[in-house]
Amino acid sequence: MPHISSKKLDDKYFEKIYDQLISVFDTAGTARKSDIFLRELLTDTEKVMFAKRLAVICMLYEGVSDAYIAEVLLLSPTTINKISLKYEIGKYPYISNILKNNSRSIWNIFEQMVRDGVSKKLGKKRLSWLDDIDRKYHRKILKTS
Repeated sequence: MPHISSKKLDDKYFEKIYDQLISVFDTAGTARKSDIFLRELLTDTEKVMFAKRLAVICMLYEGVSDAYIAEVLLLSPTTINKISLKYEIGKYPYISNILKNNSRSIWNIFEQMVRDGVSKKLGKKRLSWLDDIDRKYHRKILKTS
């Protein structure tokens, strides 16, 4: 986890700096420019931390158990529990809405990683929950076709 200084920045200054961060991110505009911005700004550790946090939320949205999430993403049960609790009490409404509207395309990104990670560690027989998610999206495709 990234190191956070013990010297706390005054809240009013933090808000101003954070507003500037959002402004610069908004100015980046396109996905390509946002990618460049984030690659320049974030350390490798921070990129991994944010990507894994999003993956956890996506997997929770799909109903994947905390234990499988921890196994696949190589995270501690404590980390998963913290994010899971926040998810359950509705702390991620914007991300949840994005997942609701784009869940199939987002899940497709995670699926192969999950299949590879789980099958290597836990065996293919323990992938029934993943097959259930596949069936859910297959049914959605058939219904919209």
